[in-house]
Amino acid sequence: MAGRWLVRIGLPLFMCLCFTGCGYHFAGEGSGPKPGMQKIAIPLFENKTSEAELETLFASALRHQFLLRGPFQIVSSKEAEAVFRGRVIRIETLDIAHRGVDSTLETRLLISVDVRCIDTKSGAVLWQDNNMVQYGNYLQDASAITAYENRRRAEAIIARKIAERIHDRFLSNF
Repeated sequence: MAGRWLVRIGLPLFMCLCFTGCGYHFAGEGSGPKPGMQKIAIPLFENKTSEAELETLFASALRHQFLLRGPFQIVSSKEAEAVFRGRVIRIETLDIAHRGVDSTLETRLLISVDVRCIDTKSGAVLWQDNNMVQYGNYLQDASAITAYENRRRAEAIIARKIAERIHDRFLSNF
């Protein structure tokens, strides 16, 4: 009896669940690139923080991802079919490991960006994420120069991870 129920009800129910999908998608996604799109531009990001050079770091990381993993050609904004516009909107630090009361060993760095890809002809937003957040940790050091270099390395890692996410999520509908 149980075997018959499994064949009559269970199997069709299982197939329906498998083939209908759940409708899950990433927050902030758009339709993605138009079929046949080949040329994109990635100008410098705006930097709304007090941290110098983040605009260059994030734009360079995103260009690198699209050059490395394709399938688009990076061109000037005038030649592009779509333009990625980005803003570094927030940077925060949080001490996560301490030695004693007044000595920090490790700091967590959080960076938030606002990114959108805009069709140059229609002005339509093809894809966007208004608050993409990534974190990285870095070691503090008694030497201010070493601590600064550690922080810059963490910023570069964060920029690379955000660029990978933008690339992958933009192409998820391609």
